[in-house]
Order: sequence, then C-alpha cells, then structure tokens
Amino acid sequence: MAAATSDRAFNKWHPGEAVVQGIMNLPARVSIAAIINYLPEQHRIFYTTRLLFLPVTTLDEDGRPWVSILSSRDGQPQYISSPDTTSLRIQAYVWDNDPIIHNLVGGWVGSPRKPPLMSAIGLEPATRRRNKFAGYVTNASLESKTLTIDMKVNQALGLCPKYIGVRGLEPFSGAEPRTIHAKPHLEHNEQLPQDVIDFLNTADTAYLGTSFVARPDEEEMFPSRVGTNHRGGRPGFVRVRNDRRTLVLPNYGGNRLMNSMGNIQVTPFASLVFPSFSTGTVLYITGDAQNLFGAPARDIMPDSNVITTIQTTGFVFVHNALPLREEQSGVSISPYSPPIRYLAEEIPPVERYDDVMLTLLSARVHNDTLATFTWKASRPIKIAPSQNVVLELSDLIRVRSHQIIEWDEGRIIENDDCVRTWTVSVLPTAEEPRVFGITVRQVKGGSITPIMYRVVNKIAEGLEYNTKVDITPLNLTARLRGVGGDLPVPDPIAVCDGGRRLLWVAGGIGITPFLSLAQFVSDWAGKDVGLWDIAMVLSTREPDAILLLLNEAFHSVRNAKELRNFSFELHLFTPTPDAAGTPDGWPDIVKVHAHEGRIPENGSIFKQLGAKDREPHICGPLPFINTSMKAMANAGVDPEHVKRERFTY
Repeated sequence: MAAATSDRAFNKWHPGEAVVQGIMNLPARVSIAAIINYLPEQHRIFYTTRLLFLPVTTLDEDGRPWVSILSSRDGQPQYISSPDTTSLRIQAYVWDNDPIIHNLVGGWVGSPRKPPLMSAIGLEPATRRRNKFAGYVTNASLESKTLTIDMKVNQALGLCPKYIGVRGLEPFSGAEPRTIHAKPHLEHNEQLPQDVIDFLNTADTAYLGTSFVARPDEEEMFPSRVGTNHRGGRPGFVRVRNDRRTLVLPNYGGNRLMNSMGNIQVTPFASLVFPSFSTGTVLYITGDAQNLFGAPARDIMPDSNVITTIQTTGFVFVHNALPLREEQSGVSISPYSPPIRYLAEEIPPVERYDDVMLTLLSARVHNDTLATFTWKASRPIKIAPSQNVVLELSDLIRVRSHQIIEWDEGRIIENDDCVRTWTVSVLPTAEEPRVFGITVRQVKGGSITPIMYRVVNKIAEGLEYNTKVDITPLNLTARLRGVGGDLPVPDPIAVCDGGRRLLWVAGGIGITPFLSLAQFVSDWAGKDVGLWDIAMVLSTREPDAILLLLNEAFHSVRNAKELRNFSFELHLFTPTPDAAGTPDGWPDIVKVHAHEGRIPENGSIFKQLGAKDREPHICGPLPFINTSMKAMANAGVDPEHVKRERFTY
C-alpha cells in the first residue's frame, strides 16, 4: 500500500469517511495528505523510548474489532523497536483472556487469508503527546506470556489532544491479572453485569477500535484497514442504556477527519477498551455499532447532535492487570471535556457542571479576516500566558445571531456543538481579573467565525478598521468550558543567574500566544524584574494588523526609552516589507527588521540570532511549522527542545 511516488497513505477518503464528512459539512476543510505511509523519525523515537502502554486494535474471526492494552511486563518503556521507517516490533506482556492472543496467534489464523490488520495509538498521558499508526502483521508468536508482533506500517497520523487527561504514570510491580468475566460472545438476552456498569460510570478514558472492510471491487482504491483512537471526558462520559448492554458515545469535535465514524458507517462494528490507571483493571467491549445524527441522536442523548451506539456482543473484565499506576496527583481532566451528556431515559443529577458565563463586551475588526473580541467572565478567572479558552457559543450562534442578522443555518451547524477553542491574546489583569481578549481569524467555509464576524460588522457598519465597538447592549453571552494549554511560562530569571534568552517563531495567526507572552514579559520588564533577551521571527501577510496587536501587548514598556535588562528584536518576514511600518506609540526599545519573502530554510536567520542557545517556542499552521523546524535544525536547534503549538485543540 505504500505509494511509490507520494508520501500519502491514501489518495481519497473511503466512502464511509466521505459520507460522514458530508453529513458534518466538513469536506472542504480536511485533507487526506495528513495520513502518510511511513513513520517520521520523531514518531519512531517516541514509540521506542516513551510509551508505557500501547492500545492496539485487531480483528477476531467474526470480523469484530477488539482493542487491547499492551505494555512491558515491568511497566517500563522500550518494549517496542523500529528496524526501519515502515517496521515495528512489539514484545509485550499479555495476560489470560486478552482478545489479542486469540486474534493473532489463535488457531483460526492458520486459515488462508490476508495478513492480519492492526492499528495502534501511541499516547503519553503526562505530556499528551500522541500519534497513531496502522498496517498489517507479518509475524506473531507467544511464549511465556510475551507476545511478539512484527508489523508493517503503511499509515501514520498525528492526533488531536483535546480530550486527553493529564496523568503521571509509574511502573507497578504488584499486578496479578485476575479474570472476573470472560464473555467473548453474548447471548441475545444477556446483559452487562452490575460491576461492569459501575466501572463504566467512573471511566474517563477509553480507546476506540474500528474497521473498514472494502468491497472486493473497491479494495485497490480503498484498502481495508483498522483504526484506533482515543476517547476521553469526564468520568461517566460513556453512558449505558436501560437495556444494560448498549453503550452511547457522544461525539466531541476533534481533528474532523472522521476516520472512526467513517469506518463504522460502512462496517458497523466497534470496540472500546477502558483502562483504570488507579486499579489496573481493564474492560474490553466489542459490539454492533451505529452512527446517529440530528434528531435520532437527540432522541437518545438530548444534548448531542451526533452519537455512536455500540450494542455489546462480547466483553472481558480483568482486575489488577496493568503493570502501571497513576501517581498520587491523579488525573487532570482536560478542560475541553464538556459536561456529562445524559440519556433521555436517565434522570440527570440536580447539580450539573458549573460553567462560567461570559458576556461579550467589545470587538475590533482589524481587517477582512482578523478581529479581537473582549469578554467578561461571571467571576475572576486565572489564565496563564499562551493558554487558550474553550467557549460554548450555541446561544450566540443558534439564537441571538438570528435576531441581529439574516442567515440560513441549513446544514451548516446542524451537527455542530458550537464549541471552539481560541488562544487568549489579552490576559486578565489585577485591575480587571474577569476580562480577557481573543484574536480570531475568520475561517473560510467555517460554521462559527463567519457568523461572529457578520454580527460585529452589522453593529460596526461604516466604522473604520481597529475601531472599538461596544457590544454590551446586545447582551451576547457564551459559556466558558475551560482554560487549557500546558506550555511552561517563562518566569523571570535574575541577572546574576543569566536571565531568559527566548526565541519566538510565529506564522500568521500563530502570533496569538505570543501576544499574551509579550504582555506578560513586558509587565515584568517594566518592573525591572529579571533579565529578558527575546528574539522573535514572524512571518505574516498582514504586517500592519499584527504589529498593531503587538504594540498593544507592549503597553507596559511603550514609553520607556531604555530598559537595562530588556532586549526585544523582531525579524518580520512579509511579501511587502516596505509597507510594514510600526504603528504610533511603538516602543523604541523593540527593534524591528523587515525582510521580504519567507523565512529561509537554510537557517541563516536563526544562526544570526544564536537560536541553539535560546529557549525556542513556535506556533502556526502545520506547513509553516515544518519548514521553520527544518530551518532551526539547520541552525543547530534540537527539535526535541522546541515548544510547539499547531492549533490542534
């Protein structure tokens, strides 16, 4: 399946993916080029040195997927090796009744058939690093509970970290797997026992396994495959229907490729594995799956427009199996995880998740595609530099916008949860601890930002760009679902200890985290706290708007003619450098050097700035990050030391 002339794993989305992307109104916004047919070097390093466990999907003789959790016997990494860019060898510890044993080394494997399909997701919960891969098994053997798998990889893809909870894991030597239930095939009238349902009601993490079985006449164009994905949320986010065997999985917005749901649309089977990192218990479930959209979904789960149901046809429940335990600090649930979505047949608890209400105070349109929105929270909130906010905008989009402008929803947001994540560009202050700003790019073909822009433009009709527009009379509100982003904050370092030498690299709207960082750093510099030496490399097609935003972030040092412990050098790459003038009030101590064109890949600008001796942080679209990372590597910067943001919320 590896393409001879392309790095792409596939040339087209398969029929199920195309159907689901169409239902979700997504076709113009996703690219299949993201799925490649080899393992990038960083993926290979990650898999072979960092993974404490590996969720893996395989198929049984009935074509049902099962997800297993593989690890070493002692809970340490390095049980995976990678001989080359398309090969992996896994030598994992397995326990009795793990479905993978039967699926890969059981008697049915000897029958004539194609090599067994397999997929996996490599995930490090402490850092939320994650990637997935898929392909087929070339050899599998079992000896003394060590399962050895040789695998050919022909698909690799980065994933969205949005709902991954942060938890530290450590090896646990007291694991003694004990099977409580082993029912690989349920009878028609059988149900899940109460201890399994109780376990499901506390689970905050699951791994979803699906498959796509191609029709014989389409196998060459759309090869059969299996997939493994992460699913996470608040404890109990997967609900169990009153029949005590159907699981309901709400759809949360992710990378929008719709691989798993697309597989289910054609091949209606799915598997979930639920690991408990506090007790080592593992629950395996497989069953008949179905995607539901719109009214049929809301009939089952009223707060969800898109769900997947899995009617259990087999399950296995094993206690104390994982040779891993979470650290005492426990898990930090992702701030993106929405409140529990209860079933229509359930009675929700009286106390629901306490969302913070936001009111839109003002807006400023900078140009045709860029605007800043200022919000006020119902209580003080703490937001660190470069963090982001998760906003639920359903009332603004579905109700209030229609009272202000004329527009037809049609299918644009029919299955959209109206939840979006944006980096905070203006931080709350001691004087205004409830007020923050987000700078937003209008997404062409998007379902949320164009409506926000039209609402503001209606109010600001006839006003010039960058004019502050008071929005408070409209009473536009949203809910704050959470605050996210775990990049380290560059706290001050004293002169005697060498200070901070920072490198900020931004592409286009990737400027947003650096706006809050510039505000944070200039506040400290204005108080003469710490030593700051900052070099920024910025690539943009709209320098006037971006420089204006930076100028406002520098408000603490705007009038300073000299600061002995603060140096900021900006290298601006733009198609029209002659037109890139600094705005009124630009601080004299921030030096700007304008360059024509793009950042050179030879690394010359980064060598000039001494990048290898700085703390690098990069943000922007993926193509920009890839080329800039090459340029930094050419200047001697270690890629593993670069803090990266790619808007994959």
